[in-house]
Amino acid sequence: VSQVFLGINLKCASCHDSFINDWTLHDAYGLAGVFAEGPLEVHRCDQPKGEYAPVKFLYADLGSIDGAGSRDQRLAQLADLMTHEKNGRLARTVVNRLWGRFFGRAIIEPVDEMDNEPWSADVLDWLAVDLAEHGYDLSHTMRLILTSRAYQSASVDRGERDAETFVFRGPVVKRVSAEQFVDTLS
Repeated sequence: VSQVFLGINLKCASCHDSFINDWTLHDAYGLAGVFAEGPLEVHRCDQPKGEYAPVKFLYADLGSIDGAGSRDQRLAQLADLMTHEKNGRLARTVVNRLWGRFFGRAIIEPVDEMDNEPWSADVLDWLAVDLAEHGYDLSHTMRLILTSRAYQSASVDRGERDAETFVFRGPVVKRVSAEQFVDTLS
């Protein structure tokens, strides 16, 4: 959930406090507790710590999740927090993933590390606000992206991979996927 919808990679924090960002073991267990049938005992590198993580949402300023509620209630609270109007993270993550799919390179790379710097915060924010204002209508956002002059510009080679030196010049040339190839043959 954190990776797909918020662009937060908690894999490291599910075993120990992350070395690459500020997420902790308790953050990962707190979010996992939303989905659990009962309290989760914290394990650090597969060793039990003898403590239980309280259920929590990663961004406390947006709200909290009642750990005493039923699993269905916790999931409903999580859904409300994920789609909360002040949670710009969801819209930015969705837009970033769409841009990456269509252009061969996302606005923030990699797409699962939304804390990284975008090559254009203005483009990302404008598209994210537009997505939210249109009720998260993905068809609208895809139409907007695919009819843009940016998408219709000439394709470029893979070129720059470094985020600090990247300059958008057009969609990146990429190979068709195996599924696309089979569809073409049929």
